[in-house]
This record gives sequence, structure tokens and C-alpha cells, in this order.
Amino acid sequence: MNRLKLSILLLPLCLFLTPVQAKPIRYEVKLVLIDDTVFNGSFDYDIDTQETTNLQGILDDTLMGNLEPIRYQLNAEPDGKGGITAYAYTLPTAKIATNPPVNSNVFVAINFNAKDPTLGVTDITKVSYMDCSAGGLMGQTCMYDLSSHDPVFPMDGGRGIRSEVITKAGNPLTSSDCLFNWAEKTYGNLFSPTQSVANSQNFSPYYFRFYADKKAYLGISAKDNHVYYLPANDVMLDVGHAYDSLKQAGCSK
Repeated sequence: MNRLKLSILLLPLCLFLTPVQAKPIRYEVKLVLIDDTVFNGSFDYDIDTQETTNLQGILDDTLMGNLEPIRYQLNAEPDGKGGITAYAYTLPTAKIATNPPVNSNVFVAINFNAKDPTLGVTDITKVSYMDCSAGGLMGQTCMYDLSSHDPVFPMDGGRGIRSEVITKAGNPLTSSDCLFNWAEKTYGNLFSPTQSVANSQNFSPYYFRFYADKKAYLGISAKDNHVYYLPANDVMLDVGHAYDSLKQAGCSK
């Protein structure tokens, strides 16, 4: 774990400024591309703060029967048209090499209305994927569907998006709150008293819980999708990307 000395610490800020009660919702997304590649995933989104976390799922290269895990959300940003575009990768890096694929990375980008993800896409050119895995359809040449990209890649795996459907998840518990619940049960010596979703708060970019007995905070940052732990000694710890903690906690796909 990397220790980060913060010039402005979360704890003092929270003492002077009141965090807001966050209302993130867990959504499910299904993206179907014209070459029958399908992405099934989920993500957490707070309409009030317009912050997206924990985009993850499975990219199904139907023609080859190749299933690629999409694990690491590395970015989410406004699209300038009233929507949000979120990007997630198989590997914890945005580097994706082509012809031949040197790192077998895979990436998916989804796009949705910032006011309500279920309203659909606001910029179809942002919805895309790239499969540079060794087991992908094109072998040594990446499969992709990008409406615009610089530089231009050598092989277009499909020329359009058939559909993107986003719905509220049947299980409303967000991945973040699933992680917090697990941490309380597994590390009660660090996180007490036990909290609930009602105790989760937002102090942008953090979605977190405060544990009064230990004077500690546990949260996820929407800026980099990393888990952060702030104990009573005011030295914040970057625990790493949320996906790795979610997997350990049984809160990921």
C-alpha cells in the first residue's frame, strides 16, 4: 500500500464542511455491437454528484466464444452533451497495443444520460470497445468498434452499435457498500461500529463511511476508482484499485 501525505486531509475537511448523504444506485448495462459482440456489466452512479464508479463486467466475443473480464474502471468524464462516458479495462492500464497485441488488454466504453442513465446514450460516438486479447476473433489484430479514434486502427470489428440498454439493478446494494459491509465484518478491529448504507456519505470525489469508535474513514474515490483508508493518525493509505478489493470481498463479477 502506498502512503500519501495529504496537504489537505479528508478528516479536517469533514470537520468543517458537512458531507452530503450520497444516493448512488447500482445499474446494469448491456451493450450489443453489430458483430454480435456483447458486453454485460454493472456500475454505480450518483445522479446528484454525477460520479461513476465500479464499472465492470464481461465482454463476450460471441463468434469465438471468448469471454474477457472487464475489471478496472480508469476514467469517467462528461461528454459535453449532457452525458457521461465511463471507460473500463481488463488490465489496470489504459495502454492497449495493436498488431500484434503485446499486452492482451481489452477495453469498453459506455455512455449514458447524466440525469438518468436509463434514458440512454447522449453521444453514440463515445460507445466503443477494443479486444486485443490473444483469444479474440482477429487473432494478432485487434477487434474494435470506434466511431472516432486517433490514430486509426488497422481492423474495424463491426461498424456500429446495435443497442445499449441500462437498467437499475435488481440488487440495489452498490459495489462500494458491499465492500464497506465486508470490511466491517472482516476487519472489525479497524472499522467499528458497524454501519449501514444510510451511513454512507459523499464528499466529492469520495464515497465513504466514518467509523467513530476508531476515528477512521473508508472510501472509494470517483477520481481514480481507488480505495482509501484514513485512520486516526491522519495518514491516508491508498489501498489500490477498487476492483481488487471488490474481488477479495466477493463484491465483483
